[in-house]
Amino acid sequence: MSTLIRELAPCGVFCGACPSFNKSCFGCSSENSEQARRKSRESCKIRMCCYNTKKLSYCAECDQFPCSIINKKLIFSHPDDLRYKYRHELINIAKQFRKLNIDDYLHYQKERWKCPLCGGIVYFYHYICGQCGENVNV
Repeated sequence: MSTLIRELAPCGVFCGACPSFNKSCFGCSSENSEQARRKSRESCKIRMCCYNTKKLSYCAECDQFPCSIINKKLIFSHPDDLRYKYRHELINIAKQFRKLNIDDYLHYQKERWKCPLCGGIVYFYHYICGQCGENVNV
């Protein structure tokens, strides 16, 4: 496994755009579970498969991506709910992951989720900037 980045989940989701990041959760790849209040990452089937079974850092590195676990938990979940658009885009986002090195992919994600008005972070689910409150179409 390569070095894990706290802001990137094994599935490819940018944890930095999650409203819980650095509040009740330190990122899906974080090992700092003692201080995190959110424990859902501990039982995440995607995380367990990627880290424990496949011994990979990110699912996009797997030759079976997108697998049935990714499809069930992310791609095909909440099909008509725009709050989960970020999940449905993972297959296309993985193409960027495969083209870029990990640092450039992280930069790509940070730019993607940056508010064009104030530079704050646009949070998924409601696609609102956490700093200025602007609705942003990411």
